[in-house]
Amino acid sequence: MKVLVINGSPRGEKSNSLRLAVAFLKGLGETETRYFHVAQKQIAACRGCFACWSKTPGKCVIADDAAEALRDQLWADVIVWSFPLYFYSVPGALKNLIDRQLPMSLPFMTERTDGCGNGGHPSRYDMGGKKHVVISTCGFYTAEGNYDGVCSLFDHMCGAGNYETVFCGEGELFRVPAAKPLTDMYLENVRRGGEEYARDGRIGPETRAKLSELLLPKEVFETQANASWGVSPDGQAKADETLTFTRQMAAMYRKESWDGKDRVLEIRYTDRDRAYQLLLGKDGCPVTEDCARTPDTVIETPWDVWQQVSSGAIRGDEAIMKGLYRIAGDFTLMMRWNEFFGAGGAKQE
Repeated sequence: MKVLVINGSPRGEKSNSLRLAVAFLKGLGETETRYFHVAQKQIAACRGCFACWSKTPGKCVIADDAAEALRDQLWADVIVWSFPLYFYSVPGALKNLIDRQLPMSLPFMTERTDGCGNGGHPSRYDMGGKKHVVISTCGFYTAEGNYDGVCSLFDHMCGAGNYETVFCGEGELFRVPAAKPLTDMYLENVRRGGEEYARDGRIGPETRAKLSELLLPKEVFETQANASWGVSPDGQAKADETLTFTRQMAAMYRKESWDGKDRVLEIRYTDRDRAYQLLLGKDGCPVTEDCARTPDTVIETPWDVWQQVSSGAIRGDEAIMKGLYRIAGDFTLMMRWNEFFGAGGAKQE
């Protein structure tokens, strides 16, 4: 199987959406794969001159990297379109590439029989056996209701029902260390979807349902997302990165774990001379900088160590045994850490 991945993210190889595409490819199994990273290419906007239909049939007069993408599409059996949602559609650079598909069509008018629009143009090449998969992340808490523009575009390009999709809300969580257990589970479901697609030509209903579940409940995600920007509520003052990270961690707090006892957790970043208190209470987990309360539990840790522990890169108990960080006070909070800050309760209501 020959697969072309068209990565339309301006972030290039650091794209969140591309992580999903790579997981899908793992599920496909053994493939011959080419990547076309739009952000690394020179692709001018279509001039609308229609020379590719008359003066130079099948060839664009603009000499840039768009020609490579067209050749790779003719080569591939499966084309994976990977991109983040930008203003309810594809990113601008990817739209330029899509506009430059014109040489692949003949100029003649045809009627469509799939219910998409009131006309079209026949393909210059035999594209009937090619398959398309559209993979995208967005910053909203859910993909539902936000991809109508994308679906309309690909309905016209590929034909309604002639492509598979993986649309993932809460996409920025793939950059949050504390959310790694959740995002790893989602990537595993994407991989399983690729496996089913290779076998059956579609993602199965059970996996589809899992891919539609929220990574975090709406309220938790939006709190997490708001904290991630690292700015004050008025959008002006820049917050210290340790405060931003601590707020993100606090946003993962599960209120249902409250057992009638408020707990004060103090985190001291020993190499940054920064300290914060988290109040684990009935209604949430606010973060304060004044550290005025008497803490129940104190974590003394270098900044990078706590990032690694939170992301799962190193185990917390192993890090303690190696003396990488220290715990003082009530240790039961640490014993119940996953209960307070774990990944449970993220099902869609």
